[in-house]
Amino acid sequence: MLLFAVLFVLVPSCTDKEEPIPAYLHIPLIELEVPADGTQGSNAHDILDAWVYVNGQLIGVFEMPATIPILSSGSSRINVFAGVKDNGLTNKRIRYPFYRSFDTDMDLTPGTVDTLVPKIVYNQNAKFSWLEDFEDGSISLEKSGNFTTVDSLYITENPADVYAYNGTTNLRSGAADIPGGAHIFENRTVQSYALPRSGQDVYLELNFKCNTEIVIGLYPVTSNVVQEFPLVNLYSTLDEFGEMQWKKVYISLVADVNNPAYTGAEFKPFISAQTNKAQESKLFFDNIKLVHF
Repeated sequence: MLLFAVLFVLVPSCTDKEEPIPAYLHIPLIELEVPADGTQGSNAHDILDAWVYVNGQLIGVFEMPATIPILSSGSSRINVFAGVKDNGLTNKRIRYPFYRSFDTDMDLTPGTVDTLVPKIVYNQNAKFSWLEDFEDGSISLEKSGNFTTVDSLYITENPADVYAYNGTTNLRSGAADIPGGAHIFENRTVQSYALPRSGQDVYLELNFKCNTEIVIGLYPVTSNVVQEFPLVNLYSTLDEFGEMQWKKVYISLVADVNNPAYTGAEFKPFISAQTNKAQESKLFFDNIKLVHF
């Protein structure tokens, strides 16, 4: 009997390719720049995310600080857009439409980390219908609401309560004190605003801190009829040590402004709070902007 042995030799069909080495872009934060003449209000912002494009392609959306791998090398066009929380919702992040992109050319080298701090400005077509920073000593809001029991909006110059107090340009903020017990506070703008009704973005920006819940809304003014509707609830900003911390919110108004029920209306933004607790409630506001195209 003959025995045959068959030898199988496994030969790889191809060789493994080396993984490309990325270049890295480190973005620790994004800054906002505004004109010194105050026509766009303050540079207060809450830009959390960087939307990064390289040579026209979206690389991704990155919460900062971020170190971003980029599979490009050599001279590259970098575009960075600023991302924020829409209506203060952590799970709803958007590219804020009123901030222009930061654009630059960089020479990217594989394995090298380059640091970039984008400086963002407002879109040149952005219109600021209402700006309120309380720095001129006046208040552009007034008591409103049929059941309001407290009208205590005032200007504070207490450094501990003023947003980003610096002794020169940031000296004042708006404040309201609501005593213990059942109370309703509400203030709306003195002026009404004609806002675009063709689907353009409309946002209300503001800085706030508080130890109770706040409601932000609009009054549509049609002829002699004025009826409020709430938009967003802002919650207490007390930290784990019981200290109020300033926050920034971007509130979208476009859906409500374009509601067919309000055709022909102008609008008055309002701030309100309804309390029923033993201790005093305190509200603080600053850098309010009504922005649209």
